[in-house]
Amino acid sequence: MKKPLIIGSVFTEIRNDVDELPKGNEDFIPKHTEQRVCGSGYDTAQVLNGFGFPYELIAPVGTGIYGDLVKHECAENHVPLLEKQGINGCMYTLIDAEGKEGYMCVPGAEYEFDLEDIQYIDPEKISLAAVFGSMLTGENASDLIQALDDLNQPILFIPENRSEEIDEEILKEMLALQPQLFLTDSEAYFLAGACTNDMKDTADALYKESGAAVMIYQEQEGIYTEDGKEPTLVPCHRKVQFNMLAAGYIAAGTAGIARQNALRYAVHFAEDCGNAMPDSSLFEDEKRQLAKMILGK
Repeated sequence: MKKPLIIGSVFTEIRNDVDELPKGNEDFIPKHTEQRVCGSGYDTAQVLNGFGFPYELIAPVGTGIYGDLVKHECAENHVPLLEKQGINGCMYTLIDAEGKEGYMCVPGAEYEFDLEDIQYIDPEKISLAAVFGSMLTGENASDLIQALDDLNQPILFIPENRSEEIDEEILKEMLALQPQLFLTDSEAYFLAGACTNDMKDTADALYKESGAAVMIYQEQEGIYTEDGKEPTLVPCHRKVQFNMLAAGYIAAGTAGIARQNALRYAVHFAEDCGNAMPDSSLFEDEKRQLAKMILGK
């Protein structure tokens, strides 16, 4: 069985509840603060672990208190990491009384990539390289692009709302590799140059640039897909976590489910997850759902 290669970050998030989000460089006084380990690499790996699917993970981790927390949590959840010498950074998240959020990233070793990170991975055993945008924000992003080109396997690019932080030339090089795109509507508009507010025109522009399927999550609608054929929409019935949507899509693809049904399953999975990682009981239910889809039931 071939396996996906996941290239995504794992980091410490410091969440602060505040009365209102600060403007500019204003100070803020948190009402409540908590730390947790999260990130696209972490979430996707835990989902694939829950299904029992094989995978390769490139998720760097450095030293320091934030790196130590990441290492501890990942060891407990059986998420493999690539240890680096640099110091880990963190992500500050501010949440106001209305639930609006603001972010400030203090980057560190968790976004570092070296060519040696991928040299022991056999391309013949890889079904898909799922690349999350956070990993293209590091200093060696060009090395990652080169490694993906050398890998010569299908690519799924998930910008995860970090496109504005990625060097423009790196973005062009990534799209030149003709990856499938899996992204939010706001990021789709940004990548398409904000030339239109029409979803069909936006998806068509991105499809022409990437040369592969474009899947766009619209919070109030669902997942709109443009693949050069008839555009499709897989509806969502409620707001979902985008990372869970992406992880569900990758899991379904790993199970051998074709794209359109994989998208349907991704929505089902993300809606079932709500705001939390599934427990073992829910994963058993999800396995049965996947099995039904594979059997065409």
